[in-house]
Amino acid sequence: MEKRIILGMLFAMTFVLSATAQDAMSVIRKHYTETQQKIEAIEKEEIPQEYYEVKILQNLPGTGQHQEVMRLYYNVKDNEDWQPDEPMLTRDLHFVTWKYNYAAREFYEEYLYDDKGNIEFVYNRNADLDEVGGELRLYYKDGKLFKVLVSNLNPETEKYEQTYSGSKMPEKYANALESINYKVGRWKRLFDELDGDTFH
Repeated sequence: MEKRIILGMLFAMTFVLSATAQDAMSVIRKHYTETQQKIEAIEKEEIPQEYYEVKILQNLPGTGQHQEVMRLYYNVKDNEDWQPDEPMLTRDLHFVTWKYNYAAREFYEEYLYDDKGNIEFVYNRNADLDEVGGELRLYYKDGKLFKVLVSNLNPETEKYEQTYSGSKMPEKYANALESINYKVGRWKRLFDELDGDTFH
């Protein structure tokens, strides 16, 4: 009897956690869609361009020409506590795209931040995840990872197919997660450096 009660409670807790995760993912996906619509409007010049772009070109030994293009999109707000020696506007990092290559291998990553500056979503298409390439989608709540989706490229269909769904990163992708965690902070530091030296 007690065992059944405990199992029932565990099932109920799992269901609640699962429902909560689904709700959080729905909110993040909505935010991501709105961000993509805003970027599309920027590209069509329907709204002002509000991003910094950093482009790096270099010749790397053994791999040849290497190019990185980073775009750091931001939101602009009035500085409500404005003082004469401060900017009249504030800018918050909102979304980052990073496209780069090593020789013929191409990589692409996206980082979505919430209104509090916490990371809430990362997309990583990484030619090194597997021999045929792979994708990671990471979902965060209050800056903490709660959902991981892994897809791998099927060489026969040339389409990505989901191969893992869980609350933790698979061990074989631990290095990728470590790199992503570093870049979550890297983009904020880069944005602060760029933003601190521009006119508001």
